Amino acid sequence: MDVIPPANPVFNKEMEDAAINALRNERFILGESVNKFEEEFAIYTGTDYAVSVSSGTNALHLAQIAADLPVGGEVITVASSYIATANSILHANGTPVFCDINDEYIIDVNQITGKISRRTKGIMPVHLYGHPADIDEINDIANKNDLFVIEDCAQSHGTLYKGKMTGTLSDMGCFSFYSTKNMTVCGDGGMVTTNNEKLAEKIKLLRNHGQYPKDVHTIVGYTARLNTVNAAIGRVQLKYLPKWIESRRNASKRYCRLLSDVDDISLPPGDTEIKKPSYHLFEIKTKKRDELLKYLKEKGIICLIHYPTPIPYQPIYKKLFGYKEGSFPKSEELSKQAMDLPMYPELNYGQINYISEKIHEFFNR
Repeated sequence: MDVIPPANPVFNKEMEDAAINALRNERFILGESVNKFEEEFAIYTGTDYAVSVSSGTNALHLAQIAADLPVGGEVITVASSYIATANSILHANGTPVFCDINDEYIIDVNQITGKISRRTKGIMPVHLYGHPADIDEINDIANKNDLFVIEDCAQSHGTLYKGKMTGTLSDMGCFSFYSTKNMTVCGDGGMVTTNNEKLAEKIKLLRNHGQYPKDVHTIVGYTARLNTVNAAIGRVQLKYLPKWIESRRNASKRYCRLLSDVDDISLPPGDTEIKKPSYHLFEIKTKKRDELLKYLKEKGIICLIHYPTPIPYQPIYKKLFGYKEGSFPKSEELSKQAMDLPMYPELNYGQINYISEKIHEFFNR
């Protein structure tokens, strides 16, 4: 069998044609495809507004500025995520405050209230690996304490919570279109979704040097626009996204069925009446993670680790805030035991069967 990669980003002829058409016929920056992509993404998610930006990190950064995060204001987030989640708080001149995760890989809502101080201004849950955070509980805490809520949806395109898309459940949602995400723009890109017109307009100003109309700058802004060619590709990818999410869900169900008898691994949370993950990653946990990774690689199955170090234990966060190991035990456990099996829409049942067979083979040795 050929090597099975961990991910397989799609770029087909339709996307190539869209890119060439945009390059030949539109402005390179903020062209017509940008506006159409925003309109179509808002329709897909079910929000009133979607504003494109140059990356998922910039989406989080600008969203916090739009929410009026003051210098030094604290934003509560989760210890287990990509470092960009916390970095965006620092970019916005805020201070990240970390909670541990629960057994679903998402922020433990039972810890949030205890992290709130007089400096707390917001909560930033992460729908990690495509698993939705407990947004109702988070919104209740935020409402009682006059805090904003910004969803980090970088990995949750197509994820449902009580029948609604992530990114529509709070003040703002922030998506990434990096090349390995559920959908991409064949480069960096991001989107902020919201039902608040004032927030949407402020994001538009912030991404373009605070400029509107031309040569009139009303606030200090940034260079954070999405390129037109990337938006054109994103429009095509968005058409495929529902089918791709369905394929991911089907693949995850097959993984779960085939691996449910392996006592040495923990499978990810599945569908419930409330939560329907989009399975950006199919994450398993095992105490024999490193040995299993090596064994599967020898069999032509490439798996990755997301993320080997919780954010607070990264060298720069230890230096800035003095975090020490032992503060976030569940995040530590995940970082030491978790690995993601190959997951992408074109992954077929034969490949999943082969991966399952080799995992059984490893643990039955």
